[in-house]
Amino acid sequence: MTVKTRDFGVQSVSDDKIINFPNGLFAFEDEHRFVMLSPLGENTFPAWLQSVDNENLCFIVYDPEQLTDKYIVTADAESLSAVGSESADKLRYLVLAVVPEEYKNTTVNLKSPIIVNVDKMLAAQTIAAESYPIKFPIFAKEGE
Repeated sequence: MTVKTRDFGVQSVSDDKIINFPNGLFAFEDEHRFVMLSPLGENTFPAWLQSVDNENLCFIVYDPEQLTDKYIVTADAESLSAVGSESADKLRYLVLAVVPEEYKNTTVNLKSPIIVNVDKMLAAQTIAAESYPIKFPIFAKEGE
């Protein structure tokens, strides 16, 4: 299928790469189908989580395990059910980034990750029971 994207024009995407969000994302509950685009190479971050149905809706995402040690999320039963899993084992986590004009101030939301069941291509955004920050800086500040 072809997907019109905000940042990369028209992309050809295999149907099996569509990630379905049964409940949408927080504040975007009516958006259910996304594809992950990795312009730097597969499984290389940042990646773009692009809506299949709305070319202007796109999120920058990171793998939190590449940003912080031992990222463990206790997801609620509703989120696990939405992704067709009874436990968090074998789920992939993504975190949404906020990229300001000064990109060195980019942060990710570790508190509200996206959990993805890669086998079923189902995803849900959840609120981690753990006390992770909503604004976690991904770049070290000068002098730190």
